[in-house]
Amino acid sequence: MVEVLMASGIAGIVMVALFGAFSNGFSTIRVNQESVRADQILVEKLETFRLYPWSSITNSGFITPTNFTTTFCAGNGITNGVTYNGTIQISPPITSPPLNNLYSNSLRQVTVTLNWTSAGVPRTRSMSTLVTRNGIQSLGQ
Repeated sequence: MVEVLMASGIAGIVMVALFGAFSNGFSTIRVNQESVRADQILVEKLETFRLYPWSSITNSGFITPTNFTTTFCAGNGITNGVTYNGTIQISPPITSPPLNNLYSNSLRQVTVTLNWTSAGVPRTRSMSTLVTRNGIQSLGQ
């Protein structure tokens, strides 16, 4: 009888440990999925600037809104997904070294920032790129 009780106790402890390990593993996978989706959103927003004419980037009548919201639901039928709140910022011309004033009117720095809450923890991710007036083709001229 004592051996049966000991074996049951050990089996119970092992089951609780396994449940905790699986729960922690699934939580880690979900946080990583949300982080990868955040990277995808950032790259998507930055890549769209390749399609915009220079006048759309420099004028106040900018095509893309500076604030946006995107959702992500992992798996089938999960309705309690993550909401990403994003901002797009276009900086004034860059005039600090190593760039001189010749390039300052032809460059803008575009920064996209995402904020979301994952597993009760607020998270932030940001990416930046430089956009030029004439694109890559005219850099050597």
